[in-house]
Amino acid sequence: MKGIYLKEFNHTSWDSFSEGFEELGQKLDPAWVERARLQGIPADISRVLLCEMGEYVFEWIAKDIPALGDQSPAVYLETEEGAKALRAAIMRMPR
Repeated sequence: MKGIYLKEFNHTSWDSFSEGFEELGQKLDPAWVERARLQGIPADISRVLLCEMGEYVFEWIAKDIPALGDQSPAVYLETEEGAKALRAAIMRMPR
């Protein structure tokens, strides 16, 4: 799955998508933002996920997700290519 998501990743699309969370991101609990940073979650990804999932993101990030090929988002974040693939997957998540 990682390869599929990586192929469809478009940086411009991600930037546009994630910018939609800028205003909400300013209202996030600073403790959550710091916790995400300490866990190595890139700021743009954590902003989107924290806005959508709240504190549950810290549980979700460690779970094996079927849509990610039964890998955890944390595993995707181990490489830059994986982080790009995770960004593409996040944009596909139902809202």
